[in-house]
Amino acid sequence: MHLQPPSPLPAPLAWTGPIKTPLASALLALLPLAQAQGFEDYDEVIVSATRIEQPVEDVNASVQVISRERIEKFSGRSISDVLQSADGVLVRDGGSTSTISLRGFDAGHTLILVDGMRRTEKYAGSNVNNVSLENVERIEIVRGPMSALYGSEALGGVINIVTRQAEGSPSTRAKLTLGATDDGQRETALLHLSSGWAGASSSHRVGLEAKYRDPFRLDKDSLATDLRQEQRLFLNYDGRFNLGADAKLGISLEYLDQDDEGTGLDRFGTPYDQIEQETRHFAGATYSNRLGQGTLSLNLGYGSSSATVNRGTVTDETTEFDEFQTEIAYAWEASEAHLINLGAGYRSDDVEISLLSKQADRDVSHVFIQDQWAISEQVELTLGGRYDDYSDFGDTFNPRATLAWRPGDWGLRVSHGTGFKAPTLLNLYMQDMVRGRYLIRGNENLQPEESKTTELALTYGFDLGQVEFIVHDSSLTDLISSQATGNLVGGLAEMVYQNVDQAEISGAEFLLDLEPADDTRLRFGLEYLDARDALSQERLTDRPRWQMHVGLSKQIGRTSLDLRLRHMRDFWATDPVPFASPYASNFTTASLHLDYELSPSINLFGGVDNLFDQEMPENIAFRGTPDDPGARYFFVGVKGSL
Repeated sequence: MHLQPPSPLPAPLAWTGPIKTPLASALLALLPLAQAQGFEDYDEVIVSATRIEQPVEDVNASVQVISRERIEKFSGRSISDVLQSADGVLVRDGGSTSTISLRGFDAGHTLILVDGMRRTEKYAGSNVNNVSLENVERIEIVRGPMSALYGSEALGGVINIVTRQAEGSPSTRAKLTLGATDDGQRETALLHLSSGWAGASSSHRVGLEAKYRDPFRLDKDSLATDLRQEQRLFLNYDGRFNLGADAKLGISLEYLDQDDEGTGLDRFGTPYDQIEQETRHFAGATYSNRLGQGTLSLNLGYGSSSATVNRGTVTDETTEFDEFQTEIAYAWEASEAHLINLGAGYRSDDVEISLLSKQADRDVSHVFIQDQWAISEQVELTLGGRYDDYSDFGDTFNPRATLAWRPGDWGLRVSHGTGFKAPTLLNLYMQDMVRGRYLIRGNENLQPEESKTTELALTYGFDLGQVEFIVHDSSLTDLISSQATGNLVGGLAEMVYQNVDQAEISGAEFLLDLEPADDTRLRFGLEYLDARDALSQERLTDRPRWQMHVGLSKQIGRTSLDLRLRHMRDFWATDPVPFASPYASNFTTASLHLDYELSPSINLFGGVDNLFDQEMPENIAFRGTPDDPGARYFFVGVKGSL
């Protein structure tokens, strides 16, 4: 093996031993994930904060990378829109907020990171719609349990949003997008601006994204808004500094202002104002340097959120959230056959939510280690584990192992790992949250939710692309849900969070990535899912049995065409009314995007989402809210660069 010295911008470690390194380690260290391959190119490499480079087709994990080039083929509304077509992903996009699920796991079992670090959010949760799409370089998705390196919430997998970095040469970009549904609703204006400059030993980038979107109503005569009016402003800065020799420093700053409004109806039909407001700041720093035979990396991040929300409550619900996180890691070659990653970190959450019985503080310390062992020319074993210690409920250890065999163009891998999710601060400390006829309260004695997952994958690479078949099986225990106590409080039924539920989730994925010609790209995915309550064997709701997505990209002269199709079959869910029984529904939607190169520096683009104006069945729509934009949506725009 050979460790490359860092270049003026952070460079990868390249393992040139007998077998290529699995992407598992490259993607799964709790550090900012760096440059990756473009979706449109097979020969690019993925580079992680462990500084290990590897061609995407050689990875030993279920991974998808969505490049900036691919992101440009969407309407630009949000990251949720981009993730709708990703493998194994289920998105419930309500515009103001969204939830992301992987492989049938609950949304809270998917860890969302930005440059390998967490972001603060209202209710101490996560919302990818509050991440600037203008600032995204690519999105990396790892399906499968990743708590062995990422910690809490990574039961179903990890989605890491990698932001754009400062470039070595000056550049200025602008993009304007206008859109609306075909009945004149959801009028949208999106403005993306960025500028970069460089000096002898530094480079800098600033970006701006401004968004305004009118509300949407399924019934235009209704007072209630199904999708709220959205207003967002994003500002960001990235700086890269060469400190001499091999030392590199990166600085990132982010600002978000969200001010969304809508109208709801209570059970008596009386309208009320809905609000979704948040101001967020984030500052991060990364440092890397050669040390001995390896590379030392240090990451620091501080974020704060101040939010006010009213989705139908008597009083506004507020969140004040401050978070500090840091991690130090060292990657080195212990021998020609072993590449070791070792790290330790700390996170401090200070949260004050109006729904909590007290101000909540949580401190988390962790250590992790991973060994990538090239047993032979064709066989590789990756072993890793992470220990987390929480100040409010205790500690947990989560291991993971992957054995990969690569005889020529074929690949076979088997992996097993555990995952966990710490009880949320709402689970622990909620006081008297009224939802309908229920009064929901927290429980300070909760334990983490846990999972065990086994995965088997067969891959085959050929001249025109790659095909992959994956089966996975998971068991989940100590799942947290609100349980009736039998007590009435002020005429409301008391519910308290308890560790009571168990689940079994199994499935299969067939994925094809094909490039039959230099100007044509085809991607096909078919996914099967069986998710059940482990005790009753009843199907878990809010999940499709089958999901299919097809994407076709074609370059015709100066015009690029992108067509996407998504189908959900046997989606098992209830209507958003009390005591409703679940039933199965189907839903199909298509999108078209065209881009014309007017000149080397100016492009015109446009497209249609929900091409055939399909109305989402009520039981698929999340709590009655259809996926944004709600109906057939047209958009046009212009983008240019200097």
